[in-house]
Parts: sequence; structure tokens; C-alpha cells
Amino acid sequence: MAEKLDYDLVWESSAPLYMGELPNSYRDVPAQVIINACGVVPLLSVPSPTVLVFPMVDTLEAEYIPARERIEALVDAAHVFARSEPTYWHCHAGLNRSGLLVAAYLHRHAGLRISDAIQHLRGARSPMVLCNNVFERTLRDWYGDEDEQLFTPFDLSTYLRERVRRKERGKE
Repeated sequence: MAEKLDYDLVWESSAPLYMGELPNSYRDVPAQVIINACGVVPLLSVPSPTVLVFPMVDTLEAEYIPARERIEALVDAAHVFARSEPTYWHCHAGLNRSGLLVAAYLHRHAGLRISDAIQHLRGARSPMVLCNNVFERTLRDWYGDEDEQLFTPFDLSTYLRERVRRKERGKE
């Protein structure tokens, strides 16, 4: 039996925005427009969906995060589709790289404060969204007001508790 794809509807304004893991096939995702943040294209994919590929490394080294201008160019290009069509944003696990992109997208195109965008994604997708503290720090530096700069870094025990909870829910 095939495993169920782990994704969630994280925003719905004019069109649904889904965030999830790398699928085995793009036929399994609930959208025809895909934003790929890991650079890995599923082998079983058909070339029919629109795919924007933006390979990123899930790194703890801030210098390896793409420049703000590149991130903004990607989320602005994605908005051309996302304002009217369902989109599926993914990296490998659908937590950090896609979390960085979707949080930036929600800030730029839905008008959310960056802290609100991050909190919203943690509620809609998983508390593990942006468990890479360097990604969260980068977003807050770029987009956060003075009152959004302090945050509690994600810790390993929270990550492990959430992994168990997701397994119990059949999400992993």
C-alpha cells in the first residue's frame, strides 16, 4: 500500500496554498502549480504541471541561504500563479525550505507580519515549521519589526515530541 503524501492546506485566499513533503509523483499533489525548494524532481512525474524549481540547502550556515532578492523574485514569480490557482510548495519534509519561502510569500503577498506568518504555518502545517533556527532568524532579520526580533529557538525535545505526534496521526 502506498504511503499517504504528507501535506497540509496552509493558506486559502483566492486560491489554496498547500505545503508538504517531496512527493513520489507530482500526480499525487493537489495542485498543478508546484514550487520545488529542494531541487529534487520525483522520478515518476509527468511534465504536465507547472514547476518552479528553486534548489536550496537546509543549512545551519546563514551564508548558504539564497539572497533576499532571489527569494523575493521566486515568491513574486509564484504569486503570478498562486493568486488564482492552487499551488503546492515543497522541499524534502515540507518544513524548513518550503517554510522559509511560504512565510516570505505570506508576508509579501498576504500582508502578514513575519511573526504571524511563521506562527500561522506552525498551526496549519506543523509546530516543526522553521525548526531550522537560522531560517527563522533570517526571515525575522529581513522582514521583522523591532518587536519581532526575539524568538525562542526550536529545541530537539520539541522536535522529537512532534515527530511522535505526527506518526500517531499517520502524517509521517
